[in-house]
Parts: sequence; structure tokens; C-alpha cells
Amino acid sequence: METDQGRLLKVIASLFNKHKIPYMITGAWSVIYYGRPRASHDIDFVVEIYKEDVEHILKTLQTLSPDFSYEPHAIRTALKDRSMFQILHLPTYLKFDCWILKSNPFDQSRFRRRKNIRLLDQSMIIATAEDTILQKLRWYKEAKIEKHLVDAAFVYKIQENNLDKKYLTKWVRTLSVNKYLKEAKKVDLAQYI
Repeated sequence: METDQGRLLKVIASLFNKHKIPYMITGAWSVIYYGRPRASHDIDFVVEIYKEDVEHILKTLQTLSPDFSYEPHAIRTALKDRSMFQILHLPTYLKFDCWILKSNPFDQSRFRRRKNIRLLDQSMIIATAEDTILQKLRWYKEAKIEKHLVDAAFVYKIQENNLDKKYLTKWVRTLSVNKYLKEAKKVDLAQYI
């Protein structure tokens, strides 16, 4: 059954597809796809746009219904700072966090590896399972928020036989998250089901 979030995810993914804005779905929705159904308060995207794309992105967002809100100034600032801007769906208060693609090697790698999948009967582009695990471990390393470790554990255990272990091992070392992957492997998933 399609949720409001699923319906709205399709709207934004379709918009990015139609207007040729390179993106990938990350965060909770990549965990949902690879690991486990869970609640989320926002939908995360990484988008590859630059300062010279500001008019294109603003014209693209103007095609959304008035149910969606965004701040043009926040988009310009995000492009300048390589940070994040939000699109808000007013009736539901659902936020779309649009993270500007950064130039560091891991973010570039995970963006190159993104996959075109079929989700909710629609073509969408999503981070790989390995990169979902690695990003969740990065966030856990930064903030020690348990949900990130549990999300990494679910994706790892459910996708274990499909994972590119060589790639995962390389980046676990490079990102200094090896001890957190070991923790994730020990998580008792039964208590989170």
C-alpha cells in the first residue's frame, strides 16, 4: 500500500527525472528499500547541482503545486556553501532534504555508484546498499544516534549475500568506521522488529 510519503517521494523523483537533475535517494528511504520498513520524518536526496544551475533548479521547483514550499535564498546559499536546502510539503509538513553533492572522494564514489531501480512502480535513483551502510556508519560516528547503527545493521544483515565486500572493506577503513560496522553486525535485530 502506498503511503503519503511514498506518493510524495514519487512526485519529487519524477520532477528530478523529468528536468534532468542528477540525484539519488539516501537516508531512511534507502534503508526502507534495502533493509526494513520504518517511519521517517523526512526524505533525503543528494543532488548534483552547482551555482550555475540555480536558475534551472528554481524554474524546476516553480512547476510544483502550491502545496510545496521552498526558499530561493536557501537554495542559493546551499549551492554556494555546498550544503542543503529543503522543500516542504505544506499539507503534511513532510520535508525533502536536498543535500548538495560534495567533492570528497566518498561522496563522489557513492554518487557514481547510484542505481536506477523500480520503487513504488516508478523508476528512481537510489544509493547502493553498501553506500547506505557506509553513510549510516558515518552519521553514527558523528552523532552516536542509535537509529543510524540499527539502520546499518538491518541493511547489512538483509543484503549480506549481495554486498560488494571488497568495496565495503575499503571504505570502512578509509572512513574509519570499522569498529562501528563490527557493532552493527552484533545488533540484535529482533528487538527492533
